[in-house]
Amino acid sequence: MNVIKLEKLDYIDVIRGIAILMVVITHTAQQGLVKLPHLLSVFLSFGARGVQLFFIASAFTLFRSYKKRNKIEKSPVKNFFIRRFFRIAPIYYLGIIYYIFRIMYNLPYWQASQPHITIGNVISNFFYCHGLSPYWINSLVPGGWSITVEMFFYILFPFLFKRIENINFGFIFLNLTLLVKLVLQEFFQYGNFISDTYLWREFIFYYFPSQLPIFALGVILYFLIENPDNIKLVKTKHFAFFFILLPLQIGSKFDFLYLNHIIFGIIFVVFALLMSKEKLNFLSKPIIRYIGKISFSIYIIHFIVIAWLARFHLIDFCNNGLINLLLRFILILFFSVLISTLTYRLIEIPFQNLAKRIILKTENDN
Repeated sequence: MNVIKLEKLDYIDVIRGIAILMVVITHTAQQGLVKLPHLLSVFLSFGARGVQLFFIASAFTLFRSYKKRNKIEKSPVKNFFIRRFFRIAPIYYLGIIYYIFRIMYNLPYWQASQPHITIGNVISNFFYCHGLSPYWINSLVPGGWSITVEMFFYILFPFLFKRIENINFGFIFLNLTLLVKLVLQEFFQYGNFISDTYLWREFIFYYFPSQLPIFALGVILYFLIENPDNIKLVKTKHFAFFFILLPLQIGSKFDFLYLNHIIFGIIFVVFALLMSKEKLNFLSKPIIRYIGKISFSIYIIHFIVIAWLARFHLIDFCNNGLINLLLRFILILFFSVLISTLTYRLIEIPFQNLAKRIILKTENDN
């Protein structure tokens, strides 16, 4: 089997770099005793939508790479899952192990409140099914909710790739995901399914049906970057249905808590299109591209960095909230990049290379 070397898209690393910087600044702003101005605090909280930017980049790159590999690989579906497992599992399992040791040895946690961890929770995280429970979805590895959402998308991906042949089917899929999200959301918000109302509201935002429309937008981005004229293939009725469903999404009381992530998804598609056309080159700096390259490690590591900085009282430095924020962000980013550089080189790359060797061997044996 010939090894496919995909053309490297620098702007995708830039997008990932911006996404992780958004996430880190949000969690940075949540720390400390000296409060920020309210409007600034609200603005920085929108950085949490960097996770949705990751989802869009993920769907786009998966469609792009799978299309090329599907043409020559003998077992593209099996190879897809091998690549995805070895891309996600090593760093995520490292995070699980750390948080198990955190429980055993009372290591610092990134938030003041300590989550209640059970054996079932740990097992569900190892098998990426923690997204099925409001008690487990985000209570072991901080940010782990996005990992289970990604894995659910991976399970659907080979099926979706076969069915979504062009952008018109992409819009049908997008509309279907918006409709399912809306129906489930309206149903769940009137049900008293668990006693903790806030936890339930969080779950309805985190769980897979709520995030699936973002992946659908990433698929549409793929077709738009492939050929901007593809937009002309979308039937008017599908556009019309989309613009009917969109304001209904915003109307849900669940979405007021987070500002609507679907709107952010649409903005991110436009942003990615501009990046692909080199309209925002001022963002394409080597440091941002590098941060994007190691962004998955940073996503897991920065929570741990925050916890240890808090343990050594390196969160508040003075009575000025803005100065605290700046110094805290520099420290968190510096140590996160430093540690993530090591995990990227010592864990991520070796396991990705292992996946390549496994695929090469199995393809040549068939």
